[in-house]
Amino acid sequence: MKSTVAKICVAVAGGGLFLYATYLPFRKAVNRLHPSWKRNSRVFEFPAEQELAEEQDLFVSATIIRDGCDVIWREKSPEPPAELFGPLPEGTVVFVNLFHMKRFVAEVLPKLVSPIVLVAGCDTRSPSVPGHEQLYTSPNILHAFIQNCDFPYPEDRVTVIPVGLNFHKLDPASDNQSRDMGLPSRPGNQQLTLKALREEVPPILQRPLSVYCNFHLNMDTFLRDSQAWTRRNARQEALDALKEQPLASFEKRQIPRNMVWQRYQEHSFEASPQGNGIDCHRTWEALLFKTIPIVKTSSIDPVFEGLPVAIVDDWSDVTEERLRTWREEFAGAFDGPIHPKLYSRYWLNLFQAWKKD
Repeated sequence: MKSTVAKICVAVAGGGLFLYATYLPFRKAVNRLHPSWKRNSRVFEFPAEQELAEEQDLFVSATIIRDGCDVIWREKSPEPPAELFGPLPEGTVVFVNLFHMKRFVAEVLPKLVSPIVLVAGCDTRSPSVPGHEQLYTSPNILHAFIQNCDFPYPEDRVTVIPVGLNFHKLDPASDNQSRDMGLPSRPGNQQLTLKALREEVPPILQRPLSVYCNFHLNMDTFLRDSQAWTRRNARQEALDALKEQPLASFEKRQIPRNMVWQRYQEHSFEASPQGNGIDCHRTWEALLFKTIPIVKTSSIDPVFEGLPVAIVDDWSDVTEERLRTWREEFAGAFDGPIHPKLYSRYWLNLFQAWKKD
């Protein structure tokens, strides 16, 4: 009897260790049990009216961009909004979650009777669905703004837009929440926290010439969707190159987002290989923390125009010499006000500009 119980205990322990090593959601759940997690995830306190005021002008975020559109087809809405099948004012801004892109092209686009501005995003799925070329050839799409755009496109008809910050995972009002980044807080609180921590980041030339890396902590594929393999392969390529780079600093374990944000005080760069889609939240976090993100060249390169982003053809291009050159080149970009592209209103204004006067 004792030996049977012992074997069961060993099996359970072994299974737990296997899950911890291979399944990121389980590992994150275990990490949150540590007493330090709640302490390090603490929510900064601000007056409610200050948080509300902050939410009137939030940093760039896919969900904030979505909520600023005129007509919205959300991921969890099984059918398209009825308004799409009737007359609309010319230039109505229509948001379509990428989850629905295949159906939008096949079922909705042929029935549009009014020219619209299309915004597609809030999902990591590829927009390269059958017939996607209609997104830039249809006379009823004045312009398409697309996140994670991975197909060739004419820039006069298609604009890549950023995934931006992840406000929704901690937002108590969100329908897509997760506690693996910290404790619940509304977007205004998150942004005020970011601004407070941003003030503590020294000028980039006073920080070490080092590359912060935490992407390697999210490369698991066990019990994950098919996109996990794409993410893993892209990140493995970056990991293989950067682990040989003495100026790369790797986070040892998952930590709350507030702690990640404090790490920017110690580094000049952050490695940002692709996330579940081509774009990645950490790229935009780095920019807001006056840190240069390093990304691999892709179809979304145009979204980084005018921003201090180091784009490489290969991760082996990250050398001490290149780091010094990039830092000298981009240091001045962080001296002035936050770049307009880092606010959601910049992108919402682009959408609205297509409306007929």
